Amino acid sequence: SRFGLQKCLDDLHSWNNKWLMEVNLKKTQVMIFEKTIYKKAKPIFNLGKKDITVGKEYCYLGIKMNNNGNFTLALKQLSEKALHALYSMRRRLNIHHLNPKSAIKIFDRIISPILLYNSEVWGAYVKNDFNNWDKLPIEKVHLRFCKLYLGVDKKASNIASRGELGKFPLIINIFKRLFKYITHLNSLSETAIAKQAFLISKDLFTKQNTSYYGKAMDILKAFNLNTEITDLESITTELIQPITKRLKEDYLTFWKHKLENSSKLTPFIQPSR
Repeated sequence: SRFGLQKCLDDLHSWNNKWLMEVNLKKTQVMIFEKTIYKKAKPIFNLGKKDITVGKEYCYLGIKMNNNGNFTLALKQLSEKALHALYSMRRRLNIHHLNPKSAIKIFDRIISPILLYNSEVWGAYVKNDFNNWDKLPIEKVHLRFCKLYLGVDKKASNIASRGELGKFPLIINIFKRLFKYITHLNSLSETAIAKQAFLISKDLFTKQNTSYYGKAMDILKAFNLNTEITDLESITTELIQPITKRLKEDYLTFWKHKLENSSKLTPFIQPSR
């Protein structure tokens, strides 16, 4: 609560005075997560006699968050960093001189980790269908790499560009990482903060409120996995491979459907990665 946070700040101020420490207020903000269209007066928080800024966005552990709770800024920031790294790599290395396997390996080792940073969390909130996925900035960088390597125009077919390199969309890797993280959460003790947050998320889900738990369940439902996996607690390490296999199979079905309905795309072969 507002008063609870202020009490914590007062305790911090007392501790600082006792040990002659000082908080850098230039790097300190309060951010209130809320979804509202109404403008209202911001509450005032202070550390001693100094006011603390109440901000609308903040970068924490490399992820930019905003006060409406979505990850739009985070995905934009990660894609910009990855695109910068991609062009930096391109200036130092002519990727056209590499065979496809080597070029893809470099992308997966250097660019992909930037794009997928913290995707175990934000991955639950992205569009979970293949039609809309290509519109997200994360996949746009992936597609940019494919088209740069192939030497085709930016407007070239997305699924053809990925297919030519035997690539699947990053959404599959993101969901794989997400469910692996859930197996980790399941293994934690009840006293772990991450586990407590997970349980709170489940409680919100049971009360039909939007939550991480509910979003992950929506992914299972979207790919018809919810009949086999009825809750997230039943996800084990052994299930990660079958889940990933189902995601790839669903994408290949989607991919073939696109080929069959576009005369321009019929020459392309089935992705193998």
